[in-house]
Amino acid sequence: MLMTNNSVNNSNSAIAVCEPPISSEIADVEHQVRLLKVMKSLYQVDQQAKFLHLQAETDSLLGQLQALKGQRNSSR
Repeated sequence: MLMTNNSVNNSNSAIAVCEPPISSEIADVEHQVRLLKVMKSLYQVDQQAKFLHLQAETDSLLGQLQALKGQRNSSR
């Protein structure tokens, strides 16, 4: 009797693998793909904002450094 149950279970699992995905699974995958695209674009926007902030801070520090160098050179 165990052999029969195992063979039935094996045939059921083979059927489950061969069945095409149902429409709700397809919709779920499509939703996940869209969500991933949105998250990637938001991540890129976030990284661009951080980059622009760091670039502005760098420009400000460079300006301060040049001003200090100018003060040193004029005091010599």
